[in-house]
Amino acid sequence: MRGGGYVPRPTGAPLPPRGHGGCVNQLDRYIFGQIVGPFGFFALIFTGVIWLSQSLRIIDLVVNNGQSAAVFAEFTALLLPTVMSVVMPVSAFAATLFALNRLYTESELVVMMAAGRSFAGIARPVAMFGLMIMAAMMVVTLYLMPTAARQLRDRMADLRGDVANVLIREGQFIHPSDGITIYVGDASRTGEMADIFIHDMRNPVQPVTYSANRAALVRANGEARVVMFDGTAQQYDTRTTSLSTLRFDTFTYDLTALMQDDGDRRRKPSEYYVDTLVNPPADIRAQPGFRAGDFLAEGHEQIVAPLYALVLPLIAAAFILLGGFRRRGFATQILLSIVAALTVRLLGVAAKALVTGNGALWPVMYAPPLVALGIIVWLLLRRRSGARRPEVIS
Repeated sequence: MRGGGYVPRPTGAPLPPRGHGGCVNQLDRYIFGQIVGPFGFFALIFTGVIWLSQSLRIIDLVVNNGQSAAVFAEFTALLLPTVMSVVMPVSAFAATLFALNRLYTESELVVMMAAGRSFAGIARPVAMFGLMIMAAMMVVTLYLMPTAARQLRDRMADLRGDVANVLIREGQFIHPSDGITIYVGDASRTGEMADIFIHDMRNPVQPVTYSANRAALVRANGEARVVMFDGTAQQYDTRTTSLSTLRFDTFTYDLTALMQDDGDRRRKPSEYYVDTLVNPPADIRAQPGFRAGDFLAEGHEQIVAPLYALVLPLIAAAFILLGGFRRRGFATQILLSIVAALTVRLLGVAAKALVTGNGALWPVMYAPPLVALGIIVWLLLRRRSGARRPEVIS
């Protein structure tokens, strides 16, 4: 066996104790170590792929607002907890499947079972590994995810509420608010603009269009104004179908009403911690459009998601171990384990969707992982006595 781990029992030597002893502990550490290495590899690969796909929606916001690479790095870092919540259970499953398949095909598991190691005993380090990943997942889902989600949306709201970032987009028609259209032909980061066009339809009866050769953005004391030079203002009255035109040398257009107030931003359920989600306070319940199902589904998802980090590796272990040794390989068992793991996780997603519609059904979210865990434990313990001589299937 690689790395100076378990040494096969010499012929005629007595079997080691099946429940206790140093040999058993060495095997636990050896199997555990064989899983940890592939877990790091799969976690790195999956994190890169998912993180990249999630970052694409951030790129447009950062580029359009003229932000630096440091801001992009900050935003993508805040996406990491959400990515980790997806990657960690999947990586744990893939690592367990890879490690046990390799140990079985190289006959190391066969030797362990011939020496008296039961299926449950081999699965024990897998369960230890799953518990470790589950503990890390609890930190991610219960604390890091809501914290990062809140900070990310706050920072995104800051960018969208920054009038300078909204206005300084050369050659684009933008809509910073309902009924407002702004076009800037040329602009600088200092707030100076040329060829500006503002169409204000907030009063649909008398829409107004402003145009000017030059303009400047002035911000002070929480207020923002566009000072236009050498331009015209045209007001159209829909009741009389008349058009009024006013030429001006200097005109000030107030943009303060367009600036977003972050304090009034309505937070999504994913931005709250679990204690608030499972028991929303009165001020949240009083919000327009509040739905208890959204909060209960998100809250119990934060609790139940770490269970999949334990269940998925045990699914991989169960299909590899209980399928018996196969000289032709384990392709069928690997495929079946992937289907089983995918089915359990999709049932969890369906349960969350069900609870979103009816919050009283929240206990069903715990059914997929707990039922799967119960079946796996029962199967492994049931085959305990049959593990002395591994079954060989051609």
